[in-house]
Amino acid sequence: MVFALCAIMNLASITACGKAILGPQKRPIVGNLRNLTSVSALYSSRLSSRCSKVMGSLSDDLDHFVPLTRTKKPTTGRWGGVRSVNIMATQATATNSKQSLFFADAGIHRATELRADSTWLANAFSRADTLVIPMLGAKNMVHSCKAVYISPLSLPGIKYHDAVFLGVSETEKIPIFTVNVEDLPSVDEIKRVLDDGAEWVDVRKYGPRLNEFEAGLLAYARGMIEWHIRHRHCGRCGSKTVLSEAGHSMTCTNSEKCGKLSYPRMDPAVIMLITCGNYLLLGRQERWDLGRYSLLAGFVEIGETFEMAVAREVKEEAGVDVDIDSVRYEASQPWPFPASLMIGFIGAAVKNKSEPYNGLQAHGQAIPVGLETVPEVNEVNSLPRPSVDTKELEDARWVHRSFLKSVLRGEALPHNQIFNVPGNYAIANRVMQRWVEAESARDVQWAGSEVPTVDIDEGIFKYILVKIEDDEGHQRLLVRGSKSHAYHSDILEDTKKRLSGEGLVLQVSQLGGGRIEHDSQNRTLRVYSSSQAYGQADHTVTCAHLRQAHPLHEFSISWDP
Repeated sequence: MVFALCAIMNLASITACGKAILGPQKRPIVGNLRNLTSVSALYSSRLSSRCSKVMGSLSDDLDHFVPLTRTKKPTTGRWGGVRSVNIMATQATATNSKQSLFFADAGIHRATELRADSTWLANAFSRADTLVIPMLGAKNMVHSCKAVYISPLSLPGIKYHDAVFLGVSETEKIPIFTVNVEDLPSVDEIKRVLDDGAEWVDVRKYGPRLNEFEAGLLAYARGMIEWHIRHRHCGRCGSKTVLSEAGHSMTCTNSEKCGKLSYPRMDPAVIMLITCGNYLLLGRQERWDLGRYSLLAGFVEIGETFEMAVAREVKEEAGVDVDIDSVRYEASQPWPFPASLMIGFIGAAVKNKSEPYNGLQAHGQAIPVGLETVPEVNEVNSLPRPSVDTKELEDARWVHRSFLKSVLRGEALPHNQIFNVPGNYAIANRVMQRWVEAESARDVQWAGSEVPTVDIDEGIFKYILVKIEDDEGHQRLLVRGSKSHAYHSDILEDTKKRLSGEGLVLQVSQLGGGRIEHDSQNRTLRVYSSSQAYGQADHTVTCAHLRQAHPLHEFSISWDP
């Protein structure tokens, strides 16, 4: 049986322990550089006192040894099958603000000064403790959600100039290389670890399962190998190229007429959070999973600034004008699939011009809400209507901050709405989190701050518009509606009872009522009619609040009693 040594140790301790157990390390290693797992088939008979001292109390018993399940899998070709994993979208994931963005930190020192030192590179590649990340074209090898490393001694016929030097571990300076094994003859160690349950995966999709440093290191290796695959011939004369500078440049072999030296290039792409008051603009592509939305993004063109690219892409994809002076940098994330760099920005849309909504007046016989201005209505009226380029997007929507906050927190969405955003591995999630947190920090906190704005039923039912207020004058408007209540007065009493049950001491009053026809399947909301007891609510105000909780719905209003 194959066992994984799961003590949390630094790389020097793991290397020393590996030598104590096995002698010079020739077996594959599974794990990241900060919490590495040494795979050993012989640990039980060769666990020396030296290893015991290295491991301390963690090696006192077998509780810290976890068996790796040996599985036989159907293979395709000599290197085995490629697993396709898609966990790119998540309905809601809280972000650790101290965590690096995925693929952004490989956890190593790149040691660029050593790339031209052929003597050091040759010695490093011949060391027993050197680690090699095997690549099968653009596929990385993993085992039980950990990276797999092999020894350069297990690669027949491969010299240091055939590998890409990635760097050295931060503390113990262990050399780390990557090699594309796609065109190599069968390597016993790779076949053995595949038989033990390892697999070739697309790290772009598999990455969120990995430690952040592993994800960054494997992505770094993949980006370099993909660049080599795409630049086997000179872009100027077409001659073959060879690796130089430890794989970080490619030299044209036609030295007499060309000799061009090529370096890896990054394709900058902007990704932008565009706001309009408390709303932000999200879009989706047709090929994405149901309900998935994200920030708009696009590549920077020649002769553009980042800010110009932000404004152009939003206009092209969603038909929304951006105030270019509002665009500011937020964060960046490498995306080496194959060679992009995502640069995140926040900017503001150019608002529609509209007259402020006067809450002291209302349509026809509707009851005014008693506010000189109603910011919820003003925000909706200021939203520029997206006009989607169907070649780029399937849909673009304005989503309210409160709704996005619920999604990011992982809260259940009303009426089983399906809505998800990229997980916390992605820059899109990070930028959204920061915006929500920054804007929420400006909110005035009072007893009614966290009361849900909307709580309605499905089907056809009566509703009322409610105002809650505390002794200091803080107030909010709520929409409440239910099929289980025959009268509007029942809805008001139920609202009071619920707020009181939550320990909230608030003044609760009604501002009229009506009916709502809610078709959750077809995503439509129709607000109409009035209350015989309370009069007609201002349906315009009602719809503005409903929109906050139902960004994918279409709305209509009828003022007929």
